[in-house]
Order: sequence, then C-alpha cells, then structure tokens
Amino acid sequence: MHGNRESLSDGKEVTDLFARAPFEQGGWDTALKALRDITGSSRAQLLALGHRFRSFNWATDCPPDYEEEFIAAGGLRRDVNYRVAATRAPMELTWEAHYQEVRQNGTNEAYLDHVRKYDAEFGAQIVLSQRPGVFFGLAVLHGHREGLTTEAQRAVLQAVAPHVLAAIRMQDAIEHQGIDLLRGSLEAFQSPAILLDSLGRVCDATETARALLGPGTLQVRAGTLHASRPDVDRLLQKRIAAALAGAADGPADLWLRSDTDLLLIDVRTLPRHDWSFGFAPRVIVTLRAPLGPAQAQGRTIGTALGLTAAEGEVVALLAHGHSRQEAANLRGVSVQTVIAQLRTIFQKCGVNREAELVALARAVMEMGPR
Repeated sequence: MHGNRESLSDGKEVTDLFARAPFEQGGWDTALKALRDITGSSRAQLLALGHRFRSFNWATDCPPDYEEEFIAAGGLRRDVNYRVAATRAPMELTWEAHYQEVRQNGTNEAYLDHVRKYDAEFGAQIVLSQRPGVFFGLAVLHGHREGLTTEAQRAVLQAVAPHVLAAIRMQDAIEHQGIDLLRGSLEAFQSPAILLDSLGRVCDATETARALLGPGTLQVRAGTLHASRPDVDRLLQKRIAAALAGAADGPADLWLRSDTDLLLIDVRTLPRHDWSFGFAPRVIVTLRAPLGPAQAQGRTIGTALGLTAAEGEVVALLAHGHSRQEAANLRGVSVQTVIAQLRTIFQKCGVNREAELVALARAVMEMGPR
C-alpha cells in the first residue's frame, strides 16, 4: 500500500510538482504519482475529452493498452460507468457516496470487472474544466485494499485541483508556443509547410505554403487539409492518417498537378512527448513546387538567350539538375517534345552539348534576379 500522508492536508508538495509538470520530462507522471501516494490511493488519474486536443486517459502504473481497454469496457458511457453518471459541476467533489446512489439503480458487471482489475472500484474525482469541446477531470482511485476515501484524502484532491488546472493551461501555452517557434523556423528557411495537430486539423501554415493553396491545388475545409483532385485527396488522407499513427516514413511521391502549377506533397510525423496534451503540431505537410523557380528563372534565361518562355523553362529545369524525362514530366509534355525543343535551343544559343547549355544557363541565373 502506498503511504497515506494525510498530515499534508493542503497537498503543498503535490501542488509544487504539478506546477513544474509542464516544464520537466515525465513531470505529469511524477505529479500524479505523488497525488496517488499522499491520498493513499492505488492510482491517480487525469482524463481529457474534447475536439480541441488529443483525448487521453492517464492512470498511474497502467499498461499501454489501458485506455483502449477502458473504452472497450464502456468507460465513457453514463449508462455503464457510474463515475461518469455521478459527475458533478466543475470543482465539485464526487466520491463513493455519489457512486453508490447511481449503483443502486444497477451496476454494469463488465465495467465492474474492469475497475476491480485495476483496483479502482472506489475513490474520488473532480471535474477541472468543462465547456464545449473541452473536458478535464482528475481522480484518485481506490481498490478494496485501500478502502473508501477519507475526508482528509478528499480535501487534498479538492486543494490540488485548481493547481492542476493551472498547470494544464500552462501546458497549453507551452505547446502553442512550440507551434510559433516551429513556424518561425520554417518561415526563416522559406519552407512551404502546413502543421496539423493530433486530430489532423490544420493548426498553422507558413506564408509560402498559403501562397500555394488554391482551388486547383490544396484547400483547408472545415479545418482539415484537402487536395482538389479526389484521387490525390484519397491518397493525402491516407498519408495524414499514417503520419498521425506515427507510421509515415515512405518516399515523398505524392504529386498534384493543376492548370498552373505542380506540387510535390510530403507528409511526415513530428516528434511527440509521451505526456503531450496534443495541442502541439503532430504532422508536418511540406510542399514543393518544382515549376515555381523554373518558371521565374526560365523567363530570365529566355530574355538573356533569346528563347521563348517555354524554351527558357526547359533550360532552367535542366540547369536545376532534372533529366530530359523529368523536365518533360514537370511540364506535362512528352520527352520527344523536349528533345525537339533542345535542338532549336542549341541552335539559338550556339552550343552543341547539353553540358554547355547548362553551364551557360547557370551563369545567367547567377547574374540574374533571384
């Protein structure tokens, strides 16, 4: 049995641990375990539900599949879980006396087996915050070994609750600050990138990425990212789902062609701490538009060498290291068309080999506007 230190009725040591939790590795686990110990409980639990963040059910010293087992047992349903049915207003304690009132009307035996397995039939709980889309709850759990909670133990939970809510708000601020820092770094490198949260919703995007969004490429609809073409969108949603599951490690090979541009879309998982609330970005979608630089530099090359805009673009693509086949693919023409264009370009530029043409084009690009 964990030690019951009821003499610390104000839970000062525990509140200090929760205040540090957002800033320390494993801080939330440490604070919850301290709450467990000071209340003589088998476990302490922090629960979050809502559409603004990643829902979670953290209970101390539980196996990784505990949350799945909890949901499978109907733990979120009022007609199954007597704790949910007995829930009171925010910052009002609920404990065994309230559970018993609900259980008198019937107890779900499957759920009861679940809570007994984890020594959690008894205990006390408190709603920290409840408003549309946001729910946080804190609980201490007791089994038959620990027995019913005492008034002193419940007083500790009541005293700690406001400090836990303050720590949650600090965690929210820190994770959102992480979004700002990441976006700032991407902006500095002029990277077209879109950040998705743990639910796959767009939480931020760089200016260069926003410039590539449009009716013919990508759009943000109802907070989620979609491709204009249904076939590409189906693949994009699969990539996003894989990234959210931490399984996006394949090549960047998702192409989207519009009437005016060509985009290469790459979807990757961002690192996540075990004790993340899901406010921070979880997935990064980077966009590359190979034709963008080539079109701009193609105009410069065309003007300098007396070529048409199309010919200048072909030369620019070759100067960027693309093969003739790749240049054809990027421009949406056949490789035979590119070869025919090159014959004319060689003649206009007075060169005999592609290497000479590329060297000339790179010299123009170095001297031209950027």
